[in-house]
Amino acid sequence: MVSAYAQPPAAQPTQTHDFSAIQKQLQTMIPGLDHFDIQPTGVKGLYQVILGVDVVYMSEDGQFLVQGDLIDLKNKVNLTRQVSMQQRTEALAEIPEASMWIYPGDEKAQRKSTITVFTDIHCPYCRKLHLEVPELNKAGVTVRYLAYPRAGVASQSYTDAVSAWCADTPLEALDQVMKGQKVAEKQCDNPIKQHMQLAQFFQVNGTPNILLDDGRLIPGYVPAKELLKEIYDK
Repeated sequence: MVSAYAQPPAAQPTQTHDFSAIQKQLQTMIPGLDHFDIQPTGVKGLYQVILGVDVVYMSEDGQFLVQGDLIDLKNKVNLTRQVSMQQRTEALAEIPEASMWIYPGDEKAQRKSTITVFTDIHCPYCRKLHLEVPELNKAGVTVRYLAYPRAGVASQSYTDAVSAWCADTPLEALDQVMKGQKVAEKQCDNPIKQHMQLAQFFQVNGTPNILLDDGRLIPGYVPAKELLKEIYDK
């Protein structure tokens, strides 16, 4: 998707923006690129470019590219972080829950939230986090798992993820594997490769990788009590 026109800040009159130089430079840098979004920023001559969940900035003539956070000092807002969170939230909404392992939060809890976790079922810290899922559930947090076998499709982690998914009781099978127990090897139509593609899209480099429902990203293990503070108190 390419946005050819955009609405600048309300204080300024509507105008048409020429993004052709930026488009040309992007397609030169990344051959075959056909999905990006260009918008003006509050800085004259500087444009925001969204590539998946990545946000960069380019000059109108396409000569300069800036990576880093754009911060509105007057309003004390990290604009780059804000856009990245929105992109993650929108991408998460498109992932069907039928393709995830889901541990539902307690319906009687006063507060409710959802986290989506990229996990490698042989990763020690993933297993440590999994032990705390009941505590998170009790606090109203639904935990959704996507598999990310870091060693790839030839790994035992991948085989075990597929087997857990294909088991008669997938949640129980996942619990077993997370405890270091073996499950019967099984094959079926499964979403594990799609999970791995999503991990690349979200730029997951390690596990566990936790996405909050507002688009915030928490890389690595966080104890349940700290995670609950992050979810509910910020």
